[in-house]
Amino acid sequence: MEGLKIIYFSTGQAAKKLGLTVRTLRYYDQIGLLHPSTKSENGKRSYSETDLVTLEKITLLKNLAVPLRDIELILHKVSIDELLAIHQQKLQQKAMEIQQALEHTHTLRNSIKIEGELNWKQLLPLVDNETNAKSSWNDLLSVSIEESEILQHDLPKMENASADKWINIIKRVQLCLKHQRAPQSEDGQLVAADILLLSSELFGPHIALEKAFWDVRKSPEASSSLNLYPIDSEVLQFIEDAIIFYEQHIKE
Repeated sequence: MEGLKIIYFSTGQAAKKLGLTVRTLRYYDQIGLLHPSTKSENGKRSYSETDLVTLEKITLLKNLAVPLRDIELILHKVSIDELLAIHQQKLQQKAMEIQQALEHTHTLRNSIKIEGELNWKQLLPLVDNETNAKSSWNDLLSVSIEESEILQHDLPKMENASADKWINIIKRVQLCLKHQRAPQSEDGQLVAADILLLSSELFGPHIALEKAFWDVRKSPEASSSLNLYPIDSEVLQFIEDAIIFYEQHIKE
């Protein structure tokens, strides 16, 4: 039975197959990182399939920011699976960085929706501290594990699309204030009804938690410590007055 035929690739073919340049392959040969399996007298290089696997390892290590001088030391001591595991970890880190960049972009865009322009004084602390708020809900409130989960994970945040409904409410309140419409007006009461509906969706049966949240939200200091986007005191007062009137005169 004849042995399997070894397939060879020219420098150009190998470079194209791996997405490298011919110059890169020649440089690897020059520094001794990877010599082609064969080299003719006229200098023509030929790469075997084994050489291509080695080049894939080199490429993976380079993508992991391993210096060329160190690649040769570990090249034959690390399996492809180990390299892929390391590469996967690197990609996950990049994915996290991209996700954070997307969240920052959402925060900026949502801020423009509320303010009409970028309010850097309010935004910079939000972006800088969003992953490490100075306080936690547990520091301010005595909450159960379930309530803590609601506050930590279910609250709409400026960095994601779930904040749109609340942003629209804030903008409606701003319009009411601009046109001097009272919290007891039809527009004010529609806002109150929508807020109560959203709060019910968010907090469910946790009525005490809902009240505690709004108490915290009315405090600029507490909101800042929890890394919440600051809401104008006039807006918050309008919301409170509208809800009180709604519950006393409309809801029943």
